[in-house]
Amino acid sequence: MAIWNGELYAGGTFTHSGNSTTQRIARWDGTNWQPLLGGVDGPVYHLRAYPDGLYVAGWFNYADTVQAESLARWDGTQFHEVHDLPPLYTGAGVNAINDVAIYNGQVFIGGNFGGGNGFNDIAYYDGNAWVPMGNGFRGALSTVNVMEVHDGKLYIAGSFNNFNGSGHPDNPGNGIVTWDGSQWDDLLGGTAGAYNPSIYGMEWINDTLHVVGRFDRIGGIHTGRIAKWDGYRWCGLIPEDYFYPDISCIGQWHDTLYVGGSFTSAGPDSINRIAKWIGGDYVDTCGWAVGVEEVGIVPAEARLHPNPLTTTALLHLPSDLSRSMELVWHDALGRLVRTDVPQWQGGPILIERGGLPPGLYLLRYGPKATDALKVLVH
Repeated sequence: MAIWNGELYAGGTFTHSGNSTTQRIARWDGTNWQPLLGGVDGPVYHLRAYPDGLYVAGWFNYADTVQAESLARWDGTQFHEVHDLPPLYTGAGVNAINDVAIYNGQVFIGGNFGGGNGFNDIAYYDGNAWVPMGNGFRGALSTVNVMEVHDGKLYIAGSFNNFNGSGHPDNPGNGIVTWDGSQWDDLLGGTAGAYNPSIYGMEWINDTLHVVGRFDRIGGIHTGRIAKWDGYRWCGLIPEDYFYPDISCIGQWHDTLYVGGSFTSAGPDSINRIAKWIGGDYVDTCGWAVGVEEVGIVPAEARLHPNPLTTTALLHLPSDLSRSMELVWHDALGRLVRTDVPQWQGGPILIERGGLPPGLYLLRYGPKATDALKVLVH
């Protein structure tokens, strides 16, 4: 559903609304559902309201009499194709578009299209033509489910991964990634390690992103198919397998968070397919996504300032450590990314960010790099 030009629109697989024939898309006039001309000839999966019209994404060929190739724009009176979108599929018979977003003035589409033609589940209009977005998302089961624009970044979530050979190694992340116009960020590994990496819905509440899907692990922590991202780390709201089998949508009304899906239980309670969040005391809520054993976490007198690290910082260490020093950096998935051997004379050690991408790291230090410090890099 979406509100455009002050009116409520709904899309889906329906062919009737009340007493009206409404082919998969309808407008609520305050009393009845009204058709949008002849509607569309296939499912509608997402509606997006923009100043120039209501964008309709789905798996259809025609919007009324307009050959739209699964993406149409409604101007309040009639449908239009969007930038002459061509067929992007190979043998599927329809562009399978799950969502549309306008980012940096360009129209992006995501779904389950392509294969052998250069398009892999995501594309955008560059002002002259529809073009692939890098390598896109690959894999037999890959798909882009939903996209959101927030704080200068395009957030892309779906059913894709690159973890431990179970996905395609060219994929930029697992379940969720961001694009800032020039590079990807995998948000601390996303759903790497989950038995199913799929994310189906996203909802921003102020500057906190909530995601739902079929995943049971995100950012290195176990969670019950719902989690939140505070800009630095992932936090779970509920224990693993709390909802089963999945949560497919999420929304906010007033100050309450709602979820819907195919679940029939929420923890010990029988809750059929829709639930609201009222808070709780689940304590294992936030993780630092370190994929390595956290032995010897820093003594109280050891600290890094400033932390988060932007360009440089000073590492203050206990004075009783040996002068033989090694600094070993691991990323959020436990991979070794850098080793430094500073000349330590007992004072603070200058830490330089160098080429470290933004994210969370475990910095091991000491004569054998056995103690550790968590470092956020901005």
